Amino acid sequence: MRNIHILNPAAGMAKANYKVPENVEVYETKGPRDMENFIRRTASEDPSVHFTVYGGDGTVNEAVNGIMTAGNEAIEKCVLSVVPKGSGNDYARNFSDTEKFNGKVDVLKINDRYGINSVNIGFDCDVVVETDKLKRHRLTSGSMGYIVGVIKVLFRKLGSKMQIEITEKNGKIHNFDGEFLLTAVGNGKYCGGGFKFAPAAVLDDGSFDALVVKKMGRFTFLKLVGAYRSGTHVDVERCEPREKFKSEISYFKCKKMTVKNIKRYGIDGEIFDGESVEITVIPRALNIEMPPFDLTKTANKKK
Repeated sequence: MRNIHILNPAAGMAKANYKVPENVEVYETKGPRDMENFIRRTASEDPSVHFTVYGGDGTVNEAVNGIMTAGNEAIEKCVLSVVPKGSGNDYARNFSDTEKFNGKVDVLKINDRYGINSVNIGFDCDVVVETDKLKRHRLTSGSMGYIVGVIKVLFRKLGSKMQIEITEKNGKIHNFDGEFLLTAVGNGKYCGGGFKFAPAAVLDDGSFDALVVKKMGRFTFLKLVGAYRSGTHVDVERCEPREKFKSEISYFKCKKMTVKNIKRYGIDGEIFDGESVEITVIPRALNIEMPPFDLTKTANKKK
């Protein structure tokens, strides 16, 4: 199998920090979507390729879209590995820091694009926009940037009207029409540089976790945010909100979700404009190979 290591300078590292193995094929991206286009072209011509990408969640998203649009044979044969070198590295957090992972994982289909970790709408999406501005600064990179972004958005008008339809994994349908602080989808557990927003999510269970949070006041939100960060807002065994949060939060295992009356949405930390979004899951669609990583050592640290 052909092995290609892809470096993303936009993720923020000097080339010397990549530590690429010797005697491997290397491609360095030249701009936005260049990685996605390179992977699509390469995998279409030669489906038996193992791509190792160096970067953060946006880098991973480009790689996923490149493979998923390269054709059925490429989807079946290509392998993707990630060296977490971004500011958040939320997808990499789903894997063990001591054990290797080698298997197929679910992929999200979001309108005309693909995602592998999360979709965020409302408050979280607005925070991502602010975080993107902040993460270029040393003191507000990683989860600190997300926290500062939360504070900035918190002092704006909270909540917006949305229409949400959720189809659970068992086929049961739920409709919501009202004002909501946010709605978020997790194929993985983490967003925002380590916020465990979907603690019951499993990468290869043929479903995604959907979180719907009602509009609330700032003080109520501040009571929730600590649990939202640690993942204790959800009873993982029952896959439902903990009792003290049930009046504000709904949580489901889903196979489809539609959200209307929105302005934008985030896929794996990348922001897109749109008035509505439809999210479905493609079970066990992508081959992932992840060696163990200690994120405290491998994540990008600006000096």
